Amino acid sequence: MSEIPFLLIILDGLGDHSYTELKDRTPLEAANQKNISKIKSLGAQGLMDPIAPGVPPSSDTAHLQILGYDLTTEYFGRGPIEAIGEGIELEEGEIAFRADFGTAKVEDNKAIVVDRRAGRIPTEETRQLVELLNKEARFIDGYEFKVVGLTEHRAAVIVRGEDLSYEVTDNDPHNVNVPVLECQVREEAKEKEKAKRLAELMNKWTIKTMKILEEAKLNEIRKKEGKLPANVVLFRGAGIMKKLPTFYEKHGLKAAGIAGGALYKGVAKAVGMALIEVQGANGMPDTNIKGKFDAAKKALSSYDFVFLHLKATDYYSHKGDPIGKSEFISKFDSNLSILEELFKDIAIMVTGDHTTPCDRGLHSGEPVPVLVSAPSIRRDGTKIFSEREASVGSLGRIKGSDVMKIVLDMVERTVEFGTRPSPRLITYMPLELKPLRIS
Repeated sequence: MSEIPFLLIILDGLGDHSYTELKDRTPLEAANQKNISKIKSLGAQGLMDPIAPGVPPSSDTAHLQILGYDLTTEYFGRGPIEAIGEGIELEEGEIAFRADFGTAKVEDNKAIVVDRRAGRIPTEETRQLVELLNKEARFIDGYEFKVVGLTEHRAAVIVRGEDLSYEVTDNDPHNVNVPVLECQVREEAKEKEKAKRLAELMNKWTIKTMKILEEAKLNEIRKKEGKLPANVVLFRGAGIMKKLPTFYEKHGLKAAGIAGGALYKGVAKAVGMALIEVQGANGMPDTNIKGKFDAAKKALSSYDFVFLHLKATDYYSHKGDPIGKSEFISKFDSNLSILEELFKDIAIMVTGDHTTPCDRGLHSGEPVPVLVSAPSIRRDGTKIFSEREASVGSLGRIKGSDVMKIVLDMVERTVEFGTRPSPRLITYMPLELKPLRIS
């Protein structure tokens, strides 16, 4: 175990713009920073481009990049990551999609999306529709389809069979009053014939399931009650289950993850972190923050690296509520006091996985502020932790792929570039080195 444990705190969608209702401050600038300021006094801040300047990251890609994974060779799609975060067991090679039950109407031989969430159909009704689809649309051309109902309108779609490639597009247009899309082969697909086969299967499955759902008793009842029918499955984020090198194999750090949202649990599982469950941690504004910090404090005594994720900042951003976002950051700051006695003995990074401005309600390609502290680190003289102050902080402007290099240096585990104590090409000093036997 590293002598200096590291705590990575990601406030989802942390970066933002300034707003008149916050006196021309960002939600981070307007928040109480009593405990954040104590961390800041022990370190420095800067800006981070999770992927690259101007590129809005998705949460899964941003997290994997920050955790030191190569998106060009190791990213395997959001569908499987979210599925395993929901507790779904996937075999290596199985294809999975994220999906929503939505509402569509047929016009001119096209299915026009009316609502992408079918009026946020309740979980128990989604489960009924899932059971129906698994019974009546289980096989297409000999390939097996399995739908798993999640919370509310959400589901996962798993496809099993040989000679398929996940390199296909979504049928979800990510908007309303537009047609459900044809699933197509991605232009950059490496296995085009296999991807073509999957795209054809997904289009056949979409048409078949629309007919089944339209005739479902539950949807007849919903229509009679004036509710939107859940008559289309909108899928996105195709991926294939793949075994990644573990976080320990990558960085030589024994790691644990603490999160409420399924995607972030899935990221932790995908990289081999020990997942610590906290009662009441749900990825929403009422998540059990205190429980998460209590769990993190305990974990820091037995793990080298602890990843702590909080989702509500992004929730308020998508809702367009800068005041709610700022109040949640203040709530986060208050709970940081649980760790105060450790501030001088551990290394800490507080950042976001992307910027989500409340006035856009979508991820943007703007950098996020990053705050770091450690027992031995070059400190700067910035005043508060914020997007503006971070632009002049001594950490400078970094990329998401730089984070783990900085982490290893902060916990004093790096080796000088060019030295080679291990057969593996690694940037850290491994805990286990092979000694020369004299006799």
